[in-house]
Amino acid sequence: MDLVEAQERFVYVVHPDVSSPDVVVYDHARDIPDLLTLFPNHFVHDVFLVPSGTQVQASAYQNVKGTRYSLRPPEFSSAVVIQCGGEHPDGALIRSRFWGHGTAEQVVRIEATLFRHMRRLFRNIGGPKVGPVAYAQLLKGRRLTFDVQAPREADLRAE
Repeated sequence: MDLVEAQERFVYVVHPDVSSPDVVVYDHARDIPDLLTLFPNHFVHDVFLVPSGTQVQASAYQNVKGTRYSLRPPEFSSAVVIQCGGEHPDGALIRSRFWGHGTAEQVVRIEATLFRHMRRLFRNIGGPKVGPVAYAQLLKGRRLTFDVQAPREADLRAE
């Protein structure tokens, strides 16, 4: 993300606790503690890249456990959403992905810059892109998947 941060101006918005409406804003990806293990017992979570100064607020909803809070694209008009995967306790790597939400000019530029750097630095594995660290682990036999409950035949394979 250092390359993207050097070219575009934005902040990272994280909603770390579903039982709280609080959101946290970070200037750099490196500032986000435990990015791939942010939520205990959750292996996928969202980080939102938004223009600096964007007002973001989690919305409340009722759950069997009481009031919970959600930060999703409907709560703001435009963002790049990075759905971060991480390491599952069984050792599998859960694949991350990103997409643009909305049409704000700055957000479209952030998404394009992110995609351009990803195309240069990541490998194409049958369509999906895999970063250098994950690819090295894939070559060593580590499982890389969208869902740990998917059959192993659906895992990404090094070519």
